[in-house]
Amino acid sequence: MVNRRKIGLHLTGLLFILSAVGCAKNNTLPDYGPMRTQVEALYINYHELKVVNSDLHAAALRHIEQAGEQLAEIQSAARFIDQANLIAFYQWELLSITEYIRDGARSDFFTLRMKDIADARQKSKDLILAIQVYDAFIRDPQVLDLIEKGIGRIQQNMAIYDALHTLMMPLSNRPEAPAGSMPESI
Repeated sequence: MVNRRKIGLHLTGLLFILSAVGCAKNNTLPDYGPMRTQVEALYINYHELKVVNSDLHAAALRHIEQAGEQLAEIQSAARFIDQANLIAFYQWELLSITEYIRDGARSDFFTLRMKDIADARQKSKDLILAIQVYDAFIRDPQVLDLIEKGIGRIQQNMAIYDALHTLMMPLSNRPEAPAGSMPESI
């Protein structure tokens, strides 16, 4: 009877220690909640931009029926909005799997994603400028409102990219010092 109690106590103690170690390991993982929130916002903007793009295509069809004036400009603006949307979708697609990346590969993953996010932000900024070139020639107020809505969503994506970059910075690899530079600590 005494041996069963000792064995039971030892097993209980062992289970407690194992569960405490398991909990300690889980607590060391970074909190991806803020990053997940930004990634979800990117996905919502992706769907909103799809609606804007669809509405611009419908407006382009109306202009075909009205002698085709401004058709090329509307189609070009829609194409650039679609390109910005594809960039956002690609970023969402890559960042939505963050929690499934192996622990040992996460810092490399975040380092690559930071470079990708910076590139996505710059491309989105360039696409906004291209859209603004074409909207200068569009006189249809409904189309102009759609374009402004699209630009607003792209700007929101750029703000999300900035927030994601900030959130990923502490999780990524430190940048290597340029050749010939002094080490930070001696």
